[in-house]
Amino acid sequence: MEESVNNILDVVPSEHRVLIMDELTRRNPDLLAELRTVQKPTNDQSDAVVDALSHALSANYGPGHVPNDYGLAVERAIDAYLEAWPIYR
Repeated sequence: MEESVNNILDVVPSEHRVLIMDELTRRNPDLLAELRTVQKPTNDQSDAVVDALSHALSANYGPGHVPNDYGLAVERAIDAYLEAWPIYR
């Protein structure tokens, strides 16, 4: 039986979904509210998710421009989001 999808974040694995939701709560709560009401993101919405997460990644670079542990988790969350919702141009 196929699991029901209530919003676009439901298809992102839970460990990444939690991080994405935390970052969007801090960085773009209006976008998070939008994402909770749709089943498929627009390119603009996906761009905004990646943009917010990219800022979180940049804020978590360590010495030598290498991400710290949280930065690596953000990087994996970006990958998980884009795997679930590729951006086609």
